[in-house]
Amino acid sequence: MENTVYDVIIVGAGASGLLCARECARGGLKTLVLEKEQLPGRKILASGNGRCNLTNARVAPAFYHGNEKLLSTVLSQFTYENCRRYFEELGILLVEEELGRIFPQTGKATAVLEPLKLAAQESGAEILTGQTVSKIKRGKNFSIATQTNQSFQARRVVLACGSCAYPQIGGSAGGYELARALGHTIIPPRPTLSGLVLKENFSRLTGVRAQVKLHVQNAQTQGEIIFTNYGINGPAALNASGVITRKLDGGNVPIQLNFLPEIADAPAFFNARLKLFSHRKPKDFFAGVLHESIANLLIDFKGLRKNKPMNEQSPAAVKSAFETVSNWPVTVTALRPWNEAMVAAGGVNTREINYNTFESLRCPGVYVTGELLDVDGQSGGFNLHFAWASGFAAATHLTQEK
Repeated sequence: MENTVYDVIIVGAGASGLLCARECARGGLKTLVLEKEQLPGRKILASGNGRCNLTNARVAPAFYHGNEKLLSTVLSQFTYENCRRYFEELGILLVEEELGRIFPQTGKATAVLEPLKLAAQESGAEILTGQTVSKIKRGKNFSIATQTNQSFQARRVVLACGSCAYPQIGGSAGGYELARALGHTIIPPRPTLSGLVLKENFSRLTGVRAQVKLHVQNAQTQGEIIFTNYGINGPAALNASGVITRKLDGGNVPIQLNFLPEIADAPAFFNARLKLFSHRKPKDFFAGVLHESIANLLIDFKGLRKNKPMNEQSPAAVKSAFETVSNWPVTVTALRPWNEAMVAAGGVNTREINYNTFESLRCPGVYVTGELLDVDGQSGGFNLHFAWASGFAAATHLTQEK
């Protein structure tokens, strides 16, 4: 292999790397994929709790953090409709679930990974596993060395190495180091789509689920949260984490939880309820509206007397309790660590990338795709969609340049 000059070598057999490899090979390029793990696509297998939420019918730049021009360009080049058709043409049956999430009908991520890997190989792409790239040297061609002392030559290189999220299934900082050595600026990576560590102690609510609106400064998310021994997790917390992780550099981040997201004016709602049920004790007054454990915490938090009816409570305590239900203040001190983070915020600065082709502006002939870039999306299939889209955009340009 040392004497073979590949048209393109792709570093990483994840989502963007495998799709890029398939398209490059299908376009007639001699294509090699170097994957450091023994099994390609481990993050694909882990996505969507092992079901692979591979895209979302609502894909749009608004669901991402990152360079808006790059996102608008790539998401218009590879739309939701393009993505769905692409995977259906690989022979995968897809189903749409709530909030536009798209899954394979089998309910198993292998139903996405295996057809994609087979399609890449059947198109002529070679996939070598157990090959950690240690160095990429520029020259007439790119020389690529691996930790197993193998070397490869390529006219073009695609960095599809992923991020340092989920190190237990292959996430690492290796891609950042390769990109930095080729002249790129790295926005310091930080975990996102990860649980929120709270300053306040909610351990007595561990395991309780609630539908909320979560407010963080000028942003909000809505959906389920799950209380844990460290704070909160669940879709609403995960989708707020992208904003929060960027604000934590400035210190702790205050957020507010609204436990009545469908009620426009919670105090007015409770005051009307008070006219009907003022004779009830606090626990009974909130029955049917709040989860019992949340109601009990609210009662303790606001100093309501448990054995007295609502019409004998302090008016100030009642008013404060009613206001708190829709505006419960808590403080985020950190996100959960890398081994619990689904995605990384930060990465290769997208201002150093051609928006249309994903070719490096710092090192022509090198392309950077997927999670290695400073782009991250909300949960629900958005991050995998970006990986597919960026891999497709790079391959489209590479095949046109042959």
